[in-house]
Order: sequence, then C-alpha cells, then structure tokens
Amino acid sequence: MGEAVLAGKRILVVEDDVTNMAIIAVLLRHHGAVVVQDPWNAETIHMITRHMPIDIILLDLMLRHQVSGYDIFKRIKEIPEFAAIPIVVVSATDPAVEIPKAQALGFAGFISKPIDARTFPELILCCIEQQPVWG
Repeated sequence: MGEAVLAGKRILVVEDDVTNMAIIAVLLRHHGAVVVQDPWNAETIHMITRHMPIDIILLDLMLRHQVSGYDIFKRIKEIPEFAAIPIVVVSATDPAVEIPKAQALGFAGFISKPIDARTFPELILCCIEQQPVWG
C-alpha cells in the first residue's frame, strides 16, 4: 500500500507513554492520518466530542490515574453518538489473556506492542474498514 494509506483518517490515540505516543503519532501522520493525542486519559470523552468525526480510537490498556483502557472503552460506548467508532487495543499486555476480554466487550481489534512500523498502518485501515485484527 502507498504512503498515504490513512489519508484523511482521524485517529484518536489514548496512550500514556510519551515515547509510544510519539512513535505511533509520527507513523500515523507519515501515512496521512490526522492524529489527536490523549496522553492523560482524563479528557477522552471531551477530546472525541471536540474532534469528531473520529474514524478510529487506539487505546492502550495500561493507563494513568488507576484507569484502564477497559474503563475508557466502557465510557465511550455509553454515549450513543460514539457507539459506531471502532476501538482497537494497542498494548503490551498478554494477548492470550486480553484478546478474549477485548473480543467479549466488542473491541474492533488488538494490536500487540511493540508495533511493527511496516504493517501497523494497514492494520489500522483494516479495523477502520470493519475487518477486525486480533494479534
């Protein structure tokens, strides 16, 4: 796929690790995405509202303030206007444990860290196009 595989796609990244956030944001922008960053996970709902339309949300599971990605996911899904936005886990947690949980809750996919820069943009596009990625 070409360099602009994510051209014009609006992506919210909820990630508390500054290095991971930078890598993900640079990679997505390099492939044409508009990236909204939420490093503090305290304003996620406000950020979604402010930056709509959002094509996809990339959500780490291990966040600050004793909040998990699952907590954020549940808050987002409680709002009808956001229900159709695909949410994908991007995490270093154990996939064997977390993938079944994420599938049961209705996530659109799971991408393990460290991410592979060569395949990451295409995996995100698959999830946007409702082709779940689990691995």
